[in-house]
Amino acid sequence: MAENLKKHVDETRRSLLKAAAVAGGASLISFVAIDREKLRAVLSPVSLEDVVTEAEAAEAPSELERRAAKKTEEMKKLCRAEAEKLCKAKGENSPECKEARRRCELIKVKATPAKPGTRFAMALDINKCIGCRRCAYACVMENNTDREMGIEWIKVVSVPREELEILNTDWKYKEAPEKEMVYIPMACMHCEDPPCTMVCPVVATFKEPDGIVVVDYDRCIGCRYCITACPYGARRFNWRKPRVPVTELNPNMHILGNVIRQPHVMEKCTWCIQRTRDGGVPACVEVCPVGARVFGDLNDPSSPIRQVMEEYGAFVLKPAAGTRPRFFYYFGPARTPPAKKEKGGGGE
Repeated sequence: MAENLKKHVDETRRSLLKAAAVAGGASLISFVAIDREKLRAVLSPVSLEDVVTEAEAAEAPSELERRAAKKTEEMKKLCRAEAEKLCKAKGENSPECKEARRRCELIKVKATPAKPGTRFAMALDINKCIGCRRCAYACVMENNTDREMGIEWIKVVSVPREELEILNTDWKYKEAPEKEMVYIPMACMHCEDPPCTMVCPVVATFKEPDGIVVVDYDRCIGCRYCITACPYGARRFNWRKPRVPVTELNPNMHILGNVIRQPHVMEKCTWCIQRTRDGGVPACVEVCPVGARVFGDLNDPSSPIRQVMEEYGAFVLKPAAGTRPRFFYYFGPARTPPAKKEKGGGGE
């Protein structure tokens, strides 16, 4: 895998990306949503022909499977130790103790490989998003993210409709939705040409055949080059081992996804690889109360993502970065229907 990745690395582009990221301060994004027409002026349209590509062949996962089996026992051991502490404090017959022990026994670290011929993508309807942040909260719970460091793989920014600058927007807003605000959720874009993979000196981050950009936590050295290279601010550095209450632990894990990480490694959205590789959808898609997100296989004409792109079109952020994101934005039907004209009210 490392050899194949290295063959695709363009040294000149890598140097330019690093220089541009440092010079630009690795800011998040440089546009502001105001209304449909103004947003279209800064977003770049894409077509199905641009994004539907021939699927790559998946590599044999045998080594990853061996590591996943070993990691399963490691995770169970850690979980049981924490459960023992909880049970001593709460009592063996307490609901908390029983739930903790149940989750420990359910732990399964998978190494499910990419399904041949699949190319995942996600799209978000800007007209629907209400900024509730349920996607971010569900992501934390699903992916065994630390509950104390404030690490979130999804950030939702609120953008004033009447301004043209996003640098001073608020992603820690207290109330939503507000009529004068537009909400833009952002996470890893799972780029077709991800710059993060080009700058990683140990090939700890790479793009899988189904398009998911992953991190091998056992290989990551925490150099944080990928933070600088990412044009979308999607990477998170884990300053210490995640602290997850044992009663909230998600036992459904993937070795390249939501397995409990060691400290000082990079984290990011993996489109809930532990779910999607088994035919499910990411937690953010499932929990959205207004159905603003769709997820599916770009190579499947009947998938939700294809239907959305065919009906509404799609846009990407920062096309000039040359990353070819597979996280799209689109403008679906208006959030509320237009007011009905009263009979005899006059006017066109």
